[in-house]
Amino acid sequence: MSGDSNEYFEFVEDITLADIAVHCKAKTVEKIFKLNAEALLHVCLEEPSKLKKVEKCHVLLQHNYLDLLLVKFLNELLFIKDTRGLLVYPETIQIIYSNDAVICEAHCTGDYITNGYDINIDPKAVTMHKVKCEKINDDEWESFIVIDV
Repeated sequence: MSGDSNEYFEFVEDITLADIAVHCKAKTVEKIFKLNAEALLHVCLEEPSKLKKVEKCHVLLQHNYLDLLLVKFLNELLFIKDTRGLLVYPETIQIIYSNDAVICEAHCTGDYITNGYDINIDPKAVTMHKVKCEKINDDEWESFIVIDV
């Protein structure tokens, strides 16, 4: 669990057999994206708080649907891990609603896996199974994702 009592992520048991389910609540959609990225990092690393800010990268994505943009964003973080060997966390995220799409722009920092990190699990992907990202009320967002391990 992360953040204060109003903003958190939690791993949910008994949803899938071999995968990892994550439920998040936050005050903003940007915080939802950050919490999901943090949960993904917790799956990857034994001690995610020790991840150093050695490298920077920029992520710019769009999709027609917010929940699928969340999946696309998290899979992009996994793609960066798999292709560059770089574990990253978004320092800033901006979600922009345009006429025909939702845009996610993130500035991430992180470090190379080869710099001595203890890997917990190497996730394959974030799936579309049971995915949800929605505004519950004026100051509360909720999401649900499943990570294929």
